[in-house]
Amino acid sequence: MGRQFKSARQLMAKRSRRFSRLARKEEKRSFRQALFFGVLTISFLLFLIFLGIPVLIKMAIFLGEIRSSSQPVTTEDILPPAPPVLSSLPQATNSAQVALKGYAEPGVAVELFLNGSSEGKLVAEKNGAFSSTKISLTSGRNEILAKAIDSAGNASQTSAKIVIYYDLSPPKLAISEPPDQADFYGDENQIKLSGLTEEEAAIMVNGRLVVVNQDGSFETNLILEDGENVVKIAATDQAGNQTEKQISVNYSP
Repeated sequence: MGRQFKSARQLMAKRSRRFSRLARKEEKRSFRQALFFGVLTISFLLFLIFLGIPVLIKMAIFLGEIRSSSQPVTTEDILPPAPPVLSSLPQATNSAQVALKGYAEPGVAVELFLNGSSEGKLVAEKNGAFSSTKISLTSGRNEILAKAIDSAGNASQTSAKIVIYYDLSPPKLAISEPPDQADFYGDENQIKLSGLTEEEAAIMVNGRLVVVNQDGSFETNLILEDGENVVKIAATDQAGNQTEKQISVNYSP
């Protein structure tokens, strides 16, 4: 009976030791598994932080760009073109019509205005140049300006104004001295010719230009030759209108 009890106790002790070894092995295996999954989890988190999230962001941006590029982009043109530049014209003319030239942005429509009324539109060429057909002037003062209009309908400021006078009246011309058919003798071979015309008119005496004063007066000296001396005087205004007069004086030494 004592042996049997001892054998049973030894058997139980052996089983207990075996169970302890198995438990320790299981414990080590569980620890290794926990360590493995912990390292795997940390690695996954690091991947997301350093690679995954930036990749996801880039993918989201890329998809957004594709979506936006597939939609039509419309931009509204609200910037007006620069004002046209008109080439200069004479201050006055005796021609009933003038042609205008100038420069603007290439391809824009240039609208011309005479005394506030539209004279039509023309298109600036590739180099920006434009020229008009003849524009009919009104008698007296004429104001000409232009503006540019682009393809979006934006209109520029008006150009600098050009003022031109349409004048058909010849300038006045009066000869003060000497009187026509006057006679001169001896040492009177050099005489003075004087007269009056319009301001800014040009005076020619026998083809020679004479200075005109601000009030329109003028004078010059003439050297007479023996016999009859014919003197031709011509006054020309800024519009090109001309008045001519002729006098004769006689000289005897």
